[in-house]
Amino acid sequence: MECCSKYWIKNDIKELDLRLKNQLIGQPLAYNLVLRSISSHVSNSNPSKSLVLSLHGGTGTGKNFVAKHIVESLYREGYKSKYVRLYVVSRDFMHTDTAHISQYKDRLTKDIEEITSACQQATFVFDEIDQMPSQLLDVILYYIDFHTPTSSRPIDFRKTIFIFLSNTGGTSIIKLAEKNHLSSIKRENYNILEFQQVLSNAAFNEQGGLQSASLIDRHLITFFVPFLPLERIHIRGCIKRQLQIILDTDEYQYDLSEDDIINHVLNLIEFTSSSLEYSVSGCKKIQQKLDYIFESLQPTFKKSKKQIEDSDDLL
Repeated sequence: MECCSKYWIKNDIKELDLRLKNQLIGQPLAYNLVLRSISSHVSNSNPSKSLVLSLHGGTGTGKNFVAKHIVESLYREGYKSKYVRLYVVSRDFMHTDTAHISQYKDRLTKDIEEITSACQQATFVFDEIDQMPSQLLDVILYYIDFHTPTSSRPIDFRKTIFIFLSNTGGTSIIKLAEKNHLSSIKRENYNILEFQQVLSNAAFNEQGGLQSASLIDRHLITFFVPFLPLERIHIRGCIKRQLQIILDTDEYQYDLSEDDIINHVLNLIEFTSSSLEYSVSGCKKIQQKLDYIFESLQPTFKKSKKQIEDSDDLL
């Protein structure tokens, strides 16, 4: 039975570091910001408020990927932990009429308070936060503000973690990334403060739930985390990583070389017409493209080392 103990809430920052370093492709700003903010928050026995990370970027750049690795590095049960909640706005808060909004507000309040009362380090992930009605965002407001427990509100929310995922600011990130590239600045040397400001402005001005939310104008988001657009070299890395997983587990071998397969997949990926050729969908469609390529290939059974030795003995 899972309980709020160090065994179940493992807070393995070394694991998070390895996961992001080895598997997150083309996102040096997100890597540094996420790792340091999570590490400092979970190691602080008396934080001033909850940690609020707002992850921004285009489709397939790694926002859900990073959220998953955060959760799995902190909680032994990952998303199955009873101290973690994942909300997808288009699924969980799809109706905007008054009656449903009222139900959603009650549900959110109940979830956050019950889970946090059971374990102070609770984590709440909201996907598509830019589509969330502002009335629901304002429910969250109390829990992420600067509050110490009182006799009337005895639950301590300061150790909680809130992670927002959004496409808001994606265009602004691309423009700033292109500007840096034209200035011959490597992406690992991009100025994080510039991207923070761009995303803060986008969250406040772009159409969507965040625009009218008090958590923006009251500066309650700890960090805006930019996910940069992915170039052809990064997509190649994504394909290679996914292909290796398939080849390591597949019992068949194929006539095409690994490089040939990667190039075939690259030819199926849509890129922008700019000089940098950013992937329109990031790494999101790579598995589907690989499935398509493998469907058209004629596989042969992959011989094991023992089978190869046995056949050599017959010669």
